[in-house]
This record gives sequence, C-alpha cells and structure tokens, in this order.
Amino acid sequence: MNSVLQPWLRPENPGWRQLLLFKAGWFGLVLQPAYSAAMVLLVLIWLLTQLKQSQRLALFTLWGSGLLLDTMLLAGGVFQFDSVWLPFWLVLLWGWFSLFWLLVFSPFLQRSVGVALFGLIGGPLAYWGGAQLSHSLQIMAEAGFWLIMAPAWAALLLWARHAERWWWQRLKGGLNAHI
Repeated sequence: MNSVLQPWLRPENPGWRQLLLFKAGWFGLVLQPAYSAAMVLLVLIWLLTQLKQSQRLALFTLWGSGLLLDTMLLAGGVFQFDSVWLPFWLVLLWGWFSLFWLLVFSPFLQRSVGVALFGLIGGPLAYWGGAQLSHSLQIMAEAGFWLIMAPAWAALLLWARHAERWWWQRLKGGLNAHI
C-alpha cells in the first residue's frame, strides 16, 4: 500500500485521519451522491476486509438496524425523500457510519451515558444538517423531529454498543458463550 494512504486506510489506530475520512464521505454522499458513491463504496469495501470477524458482524448489525430504523421513520413521515424508498446514498451512508462507529466513535465513548448523549445529539443533527445541504431530504417540523429522532438514535447506538460487545464475546468464547 502507498505510504501516503496507509495511515488513512488502516483501522488499527483510529484517530483524526479516520474522523476526517468519515466527514469527507458524509459530505460527499449528502452533497454529491452520484459522484462520491463509487469512491465511498470502494473505501468501505477495502476497510471491511481489514476488520476482524466480530467487527464485521457488529458493523452489519448496526447497518441493518439503522436501515430498519430509517425505513420505519420514513414510513412514519419523520422525513421524506424524492423517492418512496430509501435512496442508495443513504443505504451506503449507513454502512459508512457503521464502519466509523466501530473504528472511531465507539472506542472513545466508553460509557453508556456518552453513547446515549452522542445519539441524542449527533443523530438528529446529522439528519438536520443533511436536510439543510441536500435537496432530496426533507424533515418534519423541528420539535416533532427532535422528539422522535433523539431517543431513537440514543436507543440505536446503545443497541449498537451492546451488539458490538455481544459479537466480540460470542466469537471470543465460541458459539456457545453467554454474556
């Protein structure tokens, strides 16, 4: 691997480079999904191959749970898109977020209170920011949006933390391990 790219594309030592990579992917998918989706997908696949099995399983658990949450919120009218279904860029963004949740955010948020606060504030802010920057995403009135999204995201990230630990314990202790 090129020595210039190596610090950016290695999951062993997460830090500011990975945080910048996450934000670049987020902005790319929100602002110009047609132009950035291929690059984000390539980096996502590359980094997926670098993860341990328990990390991959936790990533896919969060990715699927996030898509399920967004599908329910879309059906409930909390936000809407130009299409009836979730757009491809949002499906890809869930994989992108799930990856960087495991690499950057989760290691730094050791306590459940920090995880819940991150979800309460960060989740709704990401959608609000996406709605301000993208013409394809519209959110419901401010108060209702925050009252629904904040607890939903807090619960989702607490679930992701539990799933991450569960997969790690399960694979560490074998398939019959109990937490």
